[in-house]
Amino acid sequence: MQEVLDFDEDGRVRALEGKILEFKRDLSSPTRPLRTIVAFANSAGGRLVIGVEDDGTVVGVSDPLSEEERITSLIADRISPQLVPAIDLVTVDDATILIVDVPLSTRSIASPVRQKYGWRPVRRNAS
Repeated sequence: MQEVLDFDEDGRVRALEGKILEFKRDLSSPTRPLRTIVAFANSAGGRLVIGVEDDGTVVGVSDPLSEEERITSLIADRISPQLVPAIDLVTVDDATILIVDVPLSTRSIASPVRQKYGWRPVRRNAS
């Protein structure tokens, strides 16, 4: 997962969302990105890219360092057992995006939303 994303001449991400790639515009609703991270960890691993529209258009995040700290805290506080994805800040033209590389977990990761019921999402296809 360490390869850098490929962009076209318009600055869009060339790859399409799928089993191991998900785009999120922002972290305004942290439940969905956390659910995606858990599903990636419970399947084959994957990459969550924050600051990109569903069609691959890069919009960036408003405060990259703050957003990086926020997603790191959300993962640490809401996902169990502990999961430590690699998080990188990448600048594309004048916009900065966050790339969260989620490894396959050797243990089942519980959902931040329905953890008390033992719900453990698994990623099967594109969202």
